[in-house]
Amino acid sequence: MHQYSCQAIYVDINGERQQVTIISNCGSLLIKTFPNDQQMVYLPAGSMDTILHFGKEIIENEEMYTLDLENPETQIKVSFLLSQKDYQELQNQLRGKQVFFRSQNPRILAQIAPGIQLIQTQNNVMIEKIAPFPKTMNDIASINRLGQLKQEADILSLLKEHEHQNIIKLEEIETDNEFVSITLENCQGGDLLKLLNKKTNKINESLIMINLLSGLKHLHELNIVHRDIKLQNILFLDNQNGNTLKIADFGLSCFKQQIPYYNPRCGTPGYTAPEVFAQQCIYDEKVDIYSAGIILYNMLTRKNPFGNSKNIQDIIKRNISGQYDESHLTNVKINNPLGYDLLIKMLQKDPRNRPSANECLQHPYLNLENRIIDDDENQNNKDSQKRNQVSKRVKI
Repeated sequence: MHQYSCQAIYVDINGERQQVTIISNCGSLLIKTFPNDQQMVYLPAGSMDTILHFGKEIIENEEMYTLDLENPETQIKVSFLLSQKDYQELQNQLRGKQVFFRSQNPRILAQIAPGIQLIQTQNNVMIEKIAPFPKTMNDIASINRLGQLKQEADILSLLKEHEHQNIIKLEEIETDNEFVSITLENCQGGDLLKLLNKKTNKINESLIMINLLSGLKHLHELNIVHRDIKLQNILFLDNQNGNTLKIADFGLSCFKQQIPYYNPRCGTPGYTAPEVFAQQCIYDEKVDIYSAGIILYNMLTRKNPFGNSKNIQDIIKRNISGQYDESHLTNVKINNPLGYDLLIKMLQKDPRNRPSANECLQHPYLNLENRIIDDDENQNNKDSQKRNQVSKRVKI
């Protein structure tokens, strides 16, 4: 998003006015006095300390609108007057990058999970994830929930600047002074787990893997590690179209350099790479490749590689060992040797032997030209078998 600069008027508590310059660059907000360029306000992109409140028209003849900045902790509030054009452009520039004050409450359509709901706004149906502001410092649950939501908002704000078709989009960050919420696009096609459970649905496994790995490649190029890739976090706008796949739920995601400091031992048992459980807990983006390999195993076999034990400790033990069940892969190895080859490469216990997302995308199983040739050969073999069967029937 390009830099945007405009003139505005600062209104102090006594009603005195002073001209200022407002600059938005990649979601940051800088306000300087004019003409001496003294910094008055600076909010980095993703900041959740200050709430922006865009108000209604207040001086009709001049077409002036209000922009209030409010810090809930310090109780400091500053106000500015803007033209309609600048008001609209700044809203567009800062949406999903700064916290907006909620002007109206949306209609709640359904509760999806604790803290997650389907809402309808004036313009759209979206998913909302909310976290309450802690009432006391002893409210550990609220503090952790808010911290996780802030982290997710920070990651998604960057991804809003670097969009990718296979990553869920952040629409807005809002607050009503009791809750902070992030609103996301609604993936009405559901998740991959539900898709696999519907036996009537035909799944194009290679197409799903291409879109999943394309999204992971984009994340890794931005030094983002998802850390919770699983069937439930792979969503679809349309479950009949694998190209509408969206990687979702960035609550455990972090930047690569944050791994040692931000909840390092995390993920979902049965999907987590073995090195996450190691004593030193040193790992990188290759953990996402392992988890994507588990998804490929799920799709090719319709089984779980570490079993279906209700005892979570049993699953974790098998997960740590990296010894997945190979008995389910016998038919895959025979009928889909390229898929099998990619799978065992992605599930290498040693991350140094695991391919990157880009290397996975270059594998013959996911290479479009090779897949077409392979499909043609398979069809020719089937046609040949049919001719032989017909020939045998004629002879008999």
